[in-house]
Amino acid sequence: MTEPIAFVKRHPLLVYFALTFALSWGLWIPLQQRVMEGQVALLPLIYLGIFAPALVGIGLSAVLKPGPRQGSRTSTVIVFILMWMLATLLFVIAQVVREQVDLSAPLVATNAVTALLPAFVLSSAFSTRPGVRAPVATYVRPRGAAVYHLLAFLLVPGIWLLGIALSGALGMGIPGYRYARVDVRLAGMLLLSLLRNLVIPGLSEEPGWRGFALPRLQAMFSPLVASLSLGILWAVWHAPLRLGGLEAKSLADTLVEWSLILCVNFIFTWFYNRTQGSILSTVFLHASMNATGDFLPGTLGAIVLLVAAAMLVVVVDRMWERLPAGHPATCAAGEGAT
Repeated sequence: MTEPIAFVKRHPLLVYFALTFALSWGLWIPLQQRVMEGQVALLPLIYLGIFAPALVGIGLSAVLKPGPRQGSRTSTVIVFILMWMLATLLFVIAQVVREQVDLSAPLVATNAVTALLPAFVLSSAFSTRPGVRAPVATYVRPRGAAVYHLLAFLLVPGIWLLGIALSGALGMGIPGYRYARVDVRLAGMLLLSLLRNLVIPGLSEEPGWRGFALPRLQAMFSPLVASLSLGILWAVWHAPLRLGGLEAKSLADTLVEWSLILCVNFIFTWFYNRTQGSILSTVFLHASMNATGDFLPGTLGAIVLLVAAAMLVVVVDRMWERLPAGHPATCAAGEGAT
């Protein structure tokens, strides 16, 4: 065993977070300004940084679980090609419809290159190498009761709608609704947003944060401590995008977002644990959460309900207690965790 591989096996979490931040920030910080100035050909590199959590997790899992090849590569190739074509189409439609970008050959080419990333991640679930499959396997072979996956999809929209009603009943201010009416076009935009968010961040972040990092954190700490640790790192990871970057927000808005990320991370962990370590539930939660933010205004009532939901799952599952040895939501026995 070479020294670098031995180090990875001893400290997979340390290596994971170091490589993820290095790849993401190393691309975002120098390239974002050039993209904002019109060099859109660099966008695939920005997305490479966005997919860093998943790509690093898959790569390190392959090192930690090398194993012999199993089965045929045919399904991997078929899934890769299909996902590449579908993701290219989805990205092009999203830019033309949502961002009002003119359809052109360079637009299609740029999105086709970007679409290689989700195609690789999804096809990894069908890889002949066990380690490559590990972080993404439950995306296509979910565990746990179906009701949790459905609840993950509906929870945040429900909280936001109840928050609007609560804020209105208490006479609180409600931000203006950005769409004039509910119609077929709105339904199409919502579907487009959901599909895009199932790909980004569903395939770009969840195989890393939940597929690789969370089970190893929970092998070392209680779900409460694991969630808090991951939530802080997950929030800070967004910093170059939010602070003067492509998704720029004010410092105050960024700090509020980070606080909400810390809060909602307990809910992510709850779904992950309740589904026996299935990232499909967290993919549904992440996609619906982002799509809800695109269409429904945030209110103080919704924030209060979200905090209450986070506190509830912590108490209900006694997250301050360690998970039992061998729980599916912890890393496999014998693997390093630090």
